[in-house]
Amino acid sequence: MMKKTITIIALVGLPILAMASTEEPQTGTPVNLAVGIIDPQTPMDVKLPKAPVRPPYVTLDDHTLYIWSQHGGYTLTLLDDNDTVVYQTYVAAGVQFCALPSTLSGSYTLQLSNDTYLYTGMIDLE
Repeated sequence: MMKKTITIIALVGLPILAMASTEEPQTGTPVNLAVGIIDPQTPMDVKLPKAPVRPPYVTLDDHTLYIWSQHGGYTLTLLDDNDTVVYQTYVAAGVQFCALPSTLSGSYTLQLSNDTYLYTGMIDLE
């Protein structure tokens, strides 16, 4: 009986603890991101997940991007209207914000990419 009780507590309690530890930041305006696969010709021996990929949760506050992700690091790229790279940096795993240059203003395409996925959204900097 005790073993069943511990199992039930573990099955119910662990997801609740996991949800509490993955709280998303509440700073700034949320950025909607679309998800794409970087190389659709992935070899058959590389297994892509069958469930939908959860994109990182990103918000923008002035010239600071707040990034909350359960995955590793990303290459952050900003593209102007002509698809020219105007800013690019690497955001390491565990880093939750990135200060963008204050000299940038206007609308940009935000790209966050890792080895497998490309997350794309639009941001406006003033």
